[in-house]
Amino acid sequence: TGHTPHHTPQHTTPTTYHLTATTPHHPTTPTLTINQLTLHPITTDQLRGGSSGAGETLHAVNWVPLPGGAQPVGGLSAAVVGDADSALVRALGAGTPAYAGLEDLSAADGRVPDVVFLDLPGRSTEPAADAAHGVVGEVLEVVQRWLADERFAAALLCVVTRGAQATRPGEDVTDLPGAAVWGLVRAAQTENPGCFTLLDLGEGGESDGRSLRAAAGAAAGERQLALRDGELFANRLVRAAADPVLVPPDDTPGWCLGSSGKGSLDKVALVASASATEPLAPGQVRVAVRAVGLNFRDVLIALGSYPGEAPMGSEGAGVVVETGPGVTGLAVGDRVMGLFGDGGGPLAVTDRRTLVRVPEGWTFAQAATVPIVFLTAYYGLVDLAGLKAGERLLV
Repeated sequence: TGHTPHHTPQHTTPTTYHLTATTPHHPTTPTLTINQLTLHPITTDQLRGGSSGAGETLHAVNWVPLPGGAQPVGGLSAAVVGDADSALVRALGAGTPAYAGLEDLSAADGRVPDVVFLDLPGRSTEPAADAAHGVVGEVLEVVQRWLADERFAAALLCVVTRGAQATRPGEDVTDLPGAAVWGLVRAAQTENPGCFTLLDLGEGGESDGRSLRAAAGAAAGERQLALRDGELFANRLVRAAADPVLVPPDDTPGWCLGSSGKGSLDKVALVASASATEPLAPGQVRVAVRAVGLNFRDVLIALGSYPGEAPMGSEGAGVVVETGPGVTGLAVGDRVMGLFGDGGGPLAVTDRRTLVRVPEGWTFAQAATVPIVFLTAYYGLVDLAGLKAGERLLV
């Protein structure tokens, strides 16, 4: 709610803040105080591991294979809480006890097994939000009961999901309720070290008993694990790789922002655009693009969720480099903004009627963000609402 900057006279000009946070019910009583938070400027070159060497100090959390692979640990007892006829129980072997719930495990005679697998179902037919709410609520009850029962104090609860984590490029998270469970259990792990482990088997994935028992053995020292094709992965802090750079196609001078497939932002790519270099038709203008406006519509297009086919980066700003037959009011060298067909590239061809001159004092970046927002507002207020002069409205 408040900050006090203190500038230090260094060439990097770091900024130091004193931060406090309060709640609406107690606005004068801090609930959180950070005495000193120093922010250091960093350039794009540094983030990409440039000559400054900053790339050598940046790290990220990533899935890496465990040294030695998935080796089972002998003498380790295990049990499953969940469906007694599940593939997990069958993989662990006929001698593995299965219980419908923790209350049944607690009531059973004998010692609690070293590792108890909480077997969660994979995909649900319910809407994702409803399914996540239900599954997270059930797991929360299990976690609370596990911590409250002294019989479980020496055991480890391993929560098993399928497709709740993406461990490699191209792999998607398909179990959204399971991903929400990972968030819950991670919080429980922080508050109760050594009590819980997370294990993801991949979408529809069932592993062999050897790999599962290897995961059970590794669970004692790992908070998060993933099994893929018999290989055991764990989360590790690794040196951050430079961000991948989109590369234009080398077989054509005309290209634009597109995608190599649908369903993921990772598939955004630079693709060939024949229209950028084709001869101009009457009424068309060729523009050297300087800035492109991107909004949620472009996200939907990239994900394949937008109705019909549409280009990304269809609003922008730049400089006129060529005009077609019949074009009036614009000349080569004019700064323009408007709607483009394939705007996410060095050149774009569009109809003269979709362009206007950039107002004096505006940057290309400012101009590129206006067209779709302006036209959306105009369409809503004038065409749909039919507003007339003198009418009052609330925006």
